[in-house]
Amino acid sequence: MYKIAFIKFGGMANGGTEKVLQTIAANLPQDQFQVDYFYCDAAPYIGSDFKHSDTDPIRLKFMEDSSVNLIKFNTQFKDVTTPLHNWVGTNFWEVFKEEDYDLIQTGRSGHPEYPFCHIHNTPIIDSIHLAGMAERKNNVFKTILVGKKQRELWIKAGGIAEKSVVIPPPVEIPSINKLNNEFSSLRKDGLFNFGMHQRPDEGIYSPILLDAYSLIENQSTQMLILGGAQKYRQQAAKLNLKNIKFFDATGDIRRIHEFLSCLNVYTHARKDGEQCSSAIIEAMSHGLPFVSHEAASMGHIDQIGNAGEVVKTDGDYATVMKKMHHDNDYYKECSANSIDQYKTNYSLPSIIDNYVKIYNEALGNESI
Repeated sequence: MYKIAFIKFGGMANGGTEKVLQTIAANLPQDQFQVDYFYCDAAPYIGSDFKHSDTDPIRLKFMEDSSVNLIKFNTQFKDVTTPLHNWVGTNFWEVFKEEDYDLIQTGRSGHPEYPFCHIHNTPIIDSIHLAGMAERKNNVFKTILVGKKQRELWIKAGGIAEKSVVIPPPVEIPSINKLNNEFSSLRKDGLFNFGMHQRPDEGIYSPILLDAYSLIENQSTQMLILGGAQKYRQQAAKLNLKNIKFFDATGDIRRIHEFLSCLNVYTHARKDGEQCSSAIIEAMSHGLPFVSHEAASMGHIDQIGNAGEVVKTDGDYATVMKKMHHDNDYYKECSANSIDQYKTNYSLPSIIDNYVKIYNEALGNESI
């Protein structure tokens, strides 16, 4: 039995990186790996007004119900004025001992970073979730990137190509009753539902989505948003949108998929773009077609592929929305491509198998 330590600041949040680590930890074979998951609640940043998502009770319950051993530590501040983004007022080193573990699993940005800068002997599996930053740390066995474009940027920044691999985020897909759930009444005859779900983060708000919807809204359309920034609500009021509904953000995977089951098209929008979006993968499991827009990071253009379109302007966005609504052959083609991509590239068992293979290679079990 091998011991693996997962380590994440704010590690029980409902964010993309946190959910990736939670999902891997909870789905590893219990007969091969004992997992300790080290996490703290979110803490204020020194040098930035950014607020990391805090511990989500539903995500905490998900982990408590798994076989993972949760170990909580305390951190008073994260100091982003320091190169390593040091944790201030932390008792992490009192609860974590490197020598107790065979492997360390990270989920982080890519630059030299606390506390991993102080872990020098145990093999690290580095999962990187931003683009354009890389370091060459001797005990990093393999660096996992979530998309091809992100890997290219990582290599360009100095990463070693041979020590990297692309693995999409693992995503839990629960069984749901599509015909009878909290959101099923929203899918009425003659009503075409556009929508998305997103964490409530003002920093990733994109006005293109509702600007585009305002150009095509009529009595047969509806826009549905689960979570998302308050700015979407303010924008909807300013545009005087009539057929739009907002729902509170949730860490409940089942509720997210009940919401997705009532959509006709997933209208993706995010100011900074994506490396590889868990939300897009979740929507693909329902065979939803996509509309999105260009952004700083363009990993979502590869993800969406032939399951929809990624456009430049709100006018182009509106044109594709209208086409999705009225061109049934085009809609069916994008929908079929969406579910095919999910089955081929993003199913949870295949993703976990990829992680298990890397873990065994790092442990010297190449033949397993």
